[in-house]
Amino acid sequence: MLKPWFLKIHGWLAVLFSIPLMVLCVTGLILAFEPIMQHGSIEPGSLNADEIKGYLQKYDPEGKARALSHRSYENTLTIDGVGPDGEVEIDLVTREPSVEDGSWTWSEVFRYNRRLHEHLTVANVDITIASTVVMLVVIAFGVFMGLPRLRNSISGWHKGVAWFLLPLLILSPLTGLFLPMGVQMNPFAGPAPARSAPLPIAQAVDVIARSHDLSNIVWLRQRGGRQMVRLWDGAEARSYAVTKDGLQPLPRNLSRSLHEGNIFGIWSGIAEVIVALALVMLIGTGVWLFGAKQVRKYQNKRARAAREQGLPAE
Repeated sequence: MLKPWFLKIHGWLAVLFSIPLMVLCVTGLILAFEPIMQHGSIEPGSLNADEIKGYLQKYDPEGKARALSHRSYENTLTIDGVGPDGEVEIDLVTREPSVEDGSWTWSEVFRYNRRLHEHLTVANVDITIASTVVMLVVIAFGVFMGLPRLRNSISGWHKGVAWFLLPLLILSPLTGLFLPMGVQMNPFAGPAPARSAPLPIAQAVDVIARSHDLSNIVWLRQRGGRQMVRLWDGAEARSYAVTKDGLQPLPRNLSRSLHEGNIFGIWSGIAEVIVALALVMLIGTGVWLFGAKQVRKYQNKRARAAREQGLPAE
């Protein structure tokens, strides 16, 4: 008895939020490639402390640098807080500042899509969280309708993909919703290291180099009252507090790691790509099926009205 109502709610919510949902899924699909490219392009030993300190000495002799960013997939190191533009990007192949040619770089593509993915706005209203909640509600009503009959049709593929990937389809928006709520999904997390004054960037580089290969660095910056470094530690991207006594691991944010796909190397990234493709496919086919059903209902209604009036059906 309730299944027709579940189907209506499932369909109308998906249609009404189809555009923001599609934007979230497409931008999420693009962002899913970032950890794959980051982890897959690291060349162990390709970046060392002496090289980085040489760049700092050359481009930041006054020690004003606030942060470093390393993009292994572009072979660049960016020093933030120096230079006429507020940053200096160094090409690690030529060992000279990068020359802009006007074309988009991968880092710019990821930056733009991350901003859109995390802060989707319509009429100056941020609807990212609302759309994420709607996605979970749509999935829930799909589950309430029960196990489907699988057929080689648009409807069959829609239902089959939804059910076979159901755990991952739930996990992706759920962890995305947890991020702004501060839910880390880590019941064993210990207390975070105490906050401390940041070290000079050159000194922080030496501290990191004591225990890690600097080619694994993603960024080094001040955040939350701590100087932090994010780097690939094996197959996982981890964050550490940088202190004069060494690196202190920060509690794992499993919600972020699972949502961004940077916990199992390229494999979690590939899983994120599959989930994002599945969500794009489900939204597209869902809207198509719902629209086709409304067209059929309208045509049937007109045909019945024509028969009642004794007119030939169009």
